[in-house]
Amino acid sequence: MSDIVKVVKLYAKEAPVGVLDGHLVGLLIERQHAAEWAVSPEDGGFRFTVKGTEDTVVAEGGERAPVVVRPDDSPASVWRLQRVDEDGATTVTRLDDLRDGIYAIDQNGFALGRDLFEDRSLLPKRVFARTDDRDPQWRIEVLA
Repeated sequence: MSDIVKVVKLYAKEAPVGVLDGHLVGLLIERQHAAEWAVSPEDGGFRFTVKGTEDTVVAEGGERAPVVVRPDDSPASVWRLQRVDEDGATTVTRLDDLRDGIYAIDQNGFALGRDLFEDRSLLPKRVFARTDDRDPQWRIEVLA
């Protein structure tokens, strides 16, 4: 992990995000299990690492699939951030420009997000690379 990081909380569809059985999930209940994420700049994007670990958010393969969280320093764990506001989307290129707000997160143009259609239970909701959600927005809360 880089020496230059920001610590954040991630929210997908307003559910705090954590790790369950090696997968990235939105936590509708048991929010205390939400992770804090160290965001570091990497190769034209950013890497999200669970604070205090080497576990990063990784899209395995090029197909739509649940996102995993494991040690990885390949391009599969580098994500682009676009801040979304009333003026449209602005790509974040510097860590200094990361602040509280609404974002789109993608890799090679394929969005990261929860499913458009999910079961109605309160179970944790998996996050997918190449989500089918047409407007997968994330809320990022900068902690430090």
